[in-house]
Amino acid sequence: MLNRQKVLTSSFLLLVATGLCLRPAAAQNGTRVSAEHRGSAWLNASQQAEIDRLFIRPPASPGYALAVIKDGDFALSRGYGLANLDDGIPITPETSFHLASLSKQFTGAAIALLILEHKIALTDPVSKYIPEAAKYGDGLRIEHLVYMTSGLHEYTDLPRTSGDPWMTFYYFTRDEAIATALRPEHLEFSPGTHWAYRNINYMLLTKIVEVVSGETFSAFMKERIFTPLGMSHTEIDDDTTEIIPHRATGYAPRNDPRVIKELASVGVAIKPGDGWLRLVRVSPHFGGSGVFTTLNDLLAWDNNWYTQTLAGQEFTDLMNRRQKFQHDKDNDAFGLGWRSRYGHPMLDYSGGDTDTSTYMARFPDMHFTVICLSNMPLADAEGKADALLDLLHTWGKL
Repeated sequence: MLNRQKVLTSSFLLLVATGLCLRPAAAQNGTRVSAEHRGSAWLNASQQAEIDRLFIRPPASPGYALAVIKDGDFALSRGYGLANLDDGIPITPETSFHLASLSKQFTGAAIALLILEHKIALTDPVSKYIPEAAKYGDGLRIEHLVYMTSGLHEYTDLPRTSGDPWMTFYYFTRDEAIATALRPEHLEFSPGTHWAYRNINYMLLTKIVEVVSGETFSAFMKERIFTPLGMSHTEIDDDTTEIIPHRATGYAPRNDPRVIKELASVGVAIKPGDGWLRLVRVSPHFGGSGVFTTLNDLLAWDNNWYTQTLAGQEFTDLMNRRQKFQHDKDNDAFGLGWRSRYGHPMLDYSGGDTDTSTYMARFPDMHFTVICLSNMPLADAEGKADALLDLLHTWGKL
């Protein structure tokens, strides 16, 4: 699980996922509720109304997509606010959000499939697939990438050869990030001895998938994961010129001092005033981030934890797998993290990027999941979801 304050302050503009409608103008004072998923008997009308009060947005503002999943179906799935302020398009369960670091579990899923097919092993040296990593020795293994204990330098901590910042307004690719991270002659620490959150770990995992499969990562994911699970509105954003239907545009308050300071630090000038500043993802890096999807598709993804449609129980067990190294942190899984809440085991993760704030928490023993997605990078999706979980606990649901 990630540091929420870091997401709110640091990864707002950096393309580092740290490590979510209003009615038409005539009725903008009320929350917009998707006609398709108004709620279920698991939550009564009063409880749903209290959840609405927690997430409702002012007129003409970005907002949230929220899902409460219980026993394989939506107990509640709603949009609050606008996905696109230019045209007043509301957020719905069909709105496509950038998942930021929630994307890591999908990268982990690709690695899990290749492991189950005996095409790779967690103990394989990274250099077996990435020759540029040979200088770090065979002690750097795939397991160290998965569990964030590789010792690799984060690419954003190193200068770009172009001299440009690592920021969304300055185009860069996954391959540039990898080449930069592998430039130093030595690791920051010996693999397995410390834990350090690094997006580059999951970028390298996508490269390994491509080497082993002979396909682009996006093609592999579509063929092996998204299509089998019926996730027809999910994709890897490896080409930011492509159209993503129903995409949520990112926004931040134009008068927020943090926004003004970050932009000014890299020479981006904005007009002063109130209202919203539009933020667009134009750098097609992926692995640690880069998945776009909807609440409806995430329902299918969540259900697989119990139906084992994709590669059976072995796949779920591997995705949930924890591993002990020579440091104290041992709650990581495959792009996910284990914690305990209200006496129940919880598998969760959060994400933040220039166009988004995201959070997902699964309680496997209860067949219960909460998902909160926002097109406001400063929205604190995790904090909102925490407040919702506290409500559900108060009501005896958790």
